[in-house]
Amino acid sequence: MSIVERAKNILLKPTQEWDVIANEPATMAGLFTGYALPLALLPVASAILMSGLAGISAAGIATPGSDMAAMGLTEVVGLAVIGYVISIILLFAMAMIINLVSPSFNGTSSKVQATKLMVYASTPTWVAALVGWIPFLGVLISFAALAYVVYLIYLGIRPVLGVPQEKVAGFTVVIVLIYIVLLLVISGILVGLLFSSMFGSPMMGGALSGA
Repeated sequence: MSIVERAKNILLKPTQEWDVIANEPATMAGLFTGYALPLALLPVASAILMSGLAGISAAGIATPGSDMAAMGLTEVVGLAVIGYVISIILLFAMAMIINLVSPSFNGTSSKVQATKLMVYASTPTWVAALVGWIPFLGVLISFAALAYVVYLIYLGIRPVLGVPQEKVAGFTVVIVLIYIVLLLVISGILVGLLFSSMFGSPMMGGALSGA
């Protein structure tokens, strides 16, 4: 099945598609290289469109003279690439954690099945990135995509991991909470690195010392 067809099916008829996904053979490597890695590039493409083709740069939305105003295509794309790498790492980490937690909800422990759940459920956020560059509308669609990801996880837990229906809602909540915690931890690390690089640079050091 092609990437486009799988993405269309999981978005438009998720209940039926999860049953297909649950029983089809797969490998973790194949799930990432054949689906997650290509689709996760859509936000990068959206950043290029926003900064270059659409003529919308950070300078257009930032205060003149600020650091953000100096950002151009290279910087924005660089940030998008960093986001791409982080999203893949986060996706892998979530799959491994779900694999460990699943037996606590009477589900199966399978790295492949857990990876299926997270990879395919992430489809809405990647597809939504195609219109993420549109002011206001893009933000609304992105939030709707996140909500749909949660819904897809809820629908996929039972067929993919074999979790009893009465425990699906609880497992969904746990998955969302784990994702939020991981995201906060990673965001905190990135902010720390950013401030460290800013205040540790010779230029910033000179500014702070009055030189």
